[in-house]
Parts: sequence; C-alpha cells; structure tokens
Amino acid sequence: MPDVTPNTYDTVLYPGYALEQAHPDRLATLATLFGMTPADVSRCRVLELGCGDGLHLIAVALGLPGAECVGIDLATAGLRKGQDVIRELGLTNITLRHMDLMDVGPDMGQFDFIIAHGIYSWVPPAVCDKLLAICKENLAAHGVAYVSYNAYPGSHFRDIVRDMMRYHVRECTDPQQRVEQARELIRFLVESDTESTLYKMILEKELQRITAFRNSSLFHDDLAEYNTPVYFYQFMEHAAQHSLQYLSEAEFVETQTGLLPLSVVEVLHQITDNLIAQEQYLDFFRCRRFRQTLLCHTECQLDRMPRPDKMADFYIASSIRPETTELDLQARHTVTFLGPKKSALKTDQPLIQAALVALHEVWPQALHFNVLLETARAACGRAAVPAAEPWGDEDADILGDALLRAYAGGVIELHVYPPRFVLQPGERPVASPLARIQSRKGGRVTTLYHRNITIDDPLGRHFLQLLDGTRDRAALLDDLTTFVVSGGASTLQNDQPIEDPQAVRQRLAAGLEQKLAELARLALFVG
Repeated sequence: MPDVTPNTYDTVLYPGYALEQAHPDRLATLATLFGMTPADVSRCRVLELGCGDGLHLIAVALGLPGAECVGIDLATAGLRKGQDVIRELGLTNITLRHMDLMDVGPDMGQFDFIIAHGIYSWVPPAVCDKLLAICKENLAAHGVAYVSYNAYPGSHFRDIVRDMMRYHVRECTDPQQRVEQARELIRFLVESDTESTLYKMILEKELQRITAFRNSSLFHDDLAEYNTPVYFYQFMEHAAQHSLQYLSEAEFVETQTGLLPLSVVEVLHQITDNLIAQEQYLDFFRCRRFRQTLLCHTECQLDRMPRPDKMADFYIASSIRPETTELDLQARHTVTFLGPKKSALKTDQPLIQAALVALHEVWPQALHFNVLLETARAACGRAAVPAAEPWGDEDADILGDALLRAYAGGVIELHVYPPRFVLQPGERPVASPLARIQSRKGGRVTTLYHRNITIDDPLGRHFLQLLDGTRDRAALLDDLTTFVVSGGASTLQNDQPIEDPQAVRQRLAAGLEQKLAELARLALFVG
C-alpha cells in the first residue's frame, strides 16, 4: 500500500478557495436567525482547522480588517503559499501556523467562529474526536462551529467507485498516475457495459463527478486513505458527546421541508417530531451525500421557529428580477420574480413587489430591512409613518414574513455584515488586491462577496491586474493595446484578429466601460 500521510498535501497541493457558506457573516446570520447573540462580525476571532493555503481565511481577513484570523495546517507547502500572499497584501490580522490540530489546547484561546472544512471524513477517528473537542473547548459561549463531512446515504454510491479505484491503483505510488488510472478504470467500466442497467447509471454519474474533479481533489478525496462518511444522526450523536448541539446547515434552504411535496411533509411529521430525526429522514429522501453542519454549545437557547420580526436584524440582497418590466404597484396583479438557481417567487402584494424591485436595482449591494421597507412604502405611494401606527406595523409584518419565506426558499440573502465594495469604479479603478494576485496565477479569483468566479481569457485577467488605482481610462487603454499588439491576447472583428494598433485601441475603447461595469457587478471594486 502506498504511503498516505498528511504530507501528501505537500506533494500534491490542494488549491484553496473561498467558502461563502463558511464566512463569519453567514454563520452569524444563521445564529441570529435562531435567537443567538453572536459576536460582532467586524471584530470577531476566527479559527480555521486544516486551512491549507489559507485562501478562504485570507479573503475573510481582507474583508474584515478588524477581525483576528488564525489558520492551522499540518502540511507546509500550502502554508508557505498562503504566507506569501499575506505578505504581498500586507495583512496584519491573520496568522497561518504549521500545527497539528491534535496539539490545539486551551492556550489558543476562545474563537467566535471555528471552521473545519474537508477534515472530519478524511482523518482517523481520534482526529475526528479531537476536532469536535476543539469545537467545544475553544468556541466562545455564543460561537458557531462549521463542520463539513461526507454523508450517507448518498455517499454509498461514491463508496462503490472509491473502493474500486483504490484497489486498481493499490500498487501505484505516483500521484498523477494514480489519478489517471483511477479515472480510466471507471471510464472503462462504463464503456464496457453495453446494457442500460442501474449499475451503469451509477457508474456514469460517478464518472461525471470524478471527471469534473481537479486532479488534486480526486487524489485527496476519493483516493485518500481515509474517507469515512457518516449518517447525520451519527454525526450529531458524536457532537452531543462534546456538549454541542445542532444549529442549522450552512445552506439554510437545505433544511426546509416546505420545498417537498405536502404529502411527504405530512408523513414526515407523522413519523417523528424530533429535529435530528427529521433531518435524517430528509437525507434519506434526498439521498444527500455531503453536509455542512453548524454547531453551537448545548447551553445556547435557540428559537427553532424564526419569526418575521427577526428580519429587522438583517441586510437583504438578491439578484431577483421581475419577469415583466410593466409593473403597476397600485394594482394587485400577480407578478413572477425570477431568482438565483432557477428559483422563483410569485406575489400580488404591491409592497413585496416594490421591495423585490428595489433589491434588483441595487444588486449586488444589500439594503437594511428598515431602508428596504421605507423604499417599498415610498414606491407604493405610502408616506413613512411612525412604527406605532397599526398599518405601519402591518407593512413590516407583511414584508418580514415574505422575506423570511424567500430566504427559506433560497430566493434572497440575509447578512448581518454585508460585504464592502463599490459599484462605481471611479476615475482610477481599484480592484480587489487579492483578485489581482490570483489573476496572475490562474483564472479563478475571489470577489469581495467571498465568491469564486473564473476569468478564462488572458485579456480579462491582464485587465484585472491593471486595476491597481494608478491608471485612468487612457492609461488602461494604452496598456491593454500594448498587451494585445505584443501577442498577449487578441481582439476580433468579424471573427478575424485585428492587427492594426489603432484599430485595436478603438475596439478596446468601445467596450471599456461595459467591462468595468461587469466587474463592478461582480463585486470586485474597492473604494
């Protein structure tokens, strides 16, 4: 058997990326929704276990300059990479340490948020136990811990392929060959089976998954020595041993039974009224294979039924847009709004329609609930009134209830500390310094919304690197023209490359403002 140790992460680097679902804002938002009083996100302490190259934590530290971020990892190659980025960014609120999580003790202090992504299922049982012990001992009283892991029953399908691949490469020690031969085995099995069977369908689906995986992901996940999924109830039994309780999933929409057929929901409630059991049955129904569970101390008193008035604690954002441009807010016509990930919302309430239009107009920026409420009232022709007025309270209740339902359906986002960025690039535009660094090394960059996007074309990446605040529009065009003329990229007209420098400049100038606007809408510009 090949030697598989934590040092394999030094041999095969696992590139980091931003985890929007594990950002302190997301964790604090869900904690607030369920009645907790989490720490002020802008001044919180964050610990990430198994931080790799620290990219996620670096992005957090950049967006939260008043926070203190600490990451630990056993592999050194990723840490060195992250430390280089930290030095280039000049960040002073983040530390990446070469450290075994088994050595974490009380001396590290208390953290408001603890993040453990991609560890629990991929380490020996003793390390799993220590991970949850840290979540108990080093978590502040009103803190939130994020733990991700592979889950059953969905991971049973993954296990079928994993076991076969690991057997096939059992004598192979070269990482690249292990990955290539593992994929080739599953491809061979799919192509060799001429009948349309359930087994072939499973293999085809798994082949799609491992083909989409980066080599490093397949090497460290499916081909790793440890990859031990658990049922949700088993994970929560383990967490309870450390006096930790279930708060939510990091993706709130994944906890909602309202998205299931009513008949299914009724049977589910007949089977059990226990929250953990209900979540387990949801996993059975959805064949879930991966969870991102949030934990808190058992001493925390939670409100399991969030109320509409809780919306007043949040900022709201959404890319939702009305299906029609002809809205009459004085009438009660049903309007369909199209949201992210093929979600949709229908309403005949003018107040709700006005609020959703307001969110669409400022996206990706967020509006505080009170601002959104007054904006919607004004759009409906209603003057602002004291909150004590009965109909004023009714407006807040109507909007709060609608927003809570929309959040449960994944239509809107809630924030306690919305991302900081600008939609107007300014005379000398400044893009996120982290995104500029990333664009030098590849196409994947992190936005100020803590999201990962890909800029595939060389011209787009070079353009992003130029946005350091030293160039006005004319200087940007000069540099872009030189880059194209020198062969760094090409501009086309009628599907043919433009070679004349003046024509290149004119072509670039025609699309400059549009490109700046696109980057602004991706939340890439700082003030």
